[in-house]
Amino acid sequence: RNARLYGTIEQLAVTDELTGLFNRRGFFQLGEREFEGSLRFNRPLAALMFDIDHFKRVNDTRGHPAGDQVLRLLADCFRQNTRGIDVAGRYGGEEFALLMPETLLPGAVQIAERLRQSVAGLSIPICPVNGDSSTVDIHITVSIGVAALLPDVPSLAVLLERTDQALYRAKTSGRNRVVVWEKSAPCMP
Repeated sequence: RNARLYGTIEQLAVTDELTGLFNRRGFFQLGEREFEGSLRFNRPLAALMFDIDHFKRVNDTRGHPAGDQVLRLLADCFRQNTRGIDVAGRYGGEEFALLMPETLLPGAVQIAERLRQSVAGLSIPICPVNGDSSTVDIHITVSIGVAALLPDVPSLAVLLERTDQALYRAKTSGRNRVVVWEKSAPCMP
């Protein structure tokens, strides 16, 4: 019984309670292992970072329970559209990260686009905040940044920083799009 309890506590320490994905701590713990393995064995690794477009509007107009529902359904969408070896985590607020071992950049872009389209196709039933019993379907979109492990990437933190820079460009260039990190692209301010 103690071993089961310890296992449960360990799992809770690395899992985001709302989405069931890895929390930031769990994502980095497993992500560091994947990164080191990719370096050691010269294997491909790609990273995606997602941000829900205009998520604040959902919370402001529909309430925080609606925002929580959006986050849960988005996590379900990730689980349905990724492989068991991929590492998905809630990076912060409405930001999510995905590490894809054994994935080259073209494949990562293809997966990112498939995820973007899947999210855009979601119809999320939300109960109105005014107490009316009928539900309203809302739709969300995500902006996605993509980067791949290159010889000049010394750490997981640098890979994720590049992914975040690409995400920032996706958001500033119109949202609801996939952008790949490029060396010549300007960095975030």
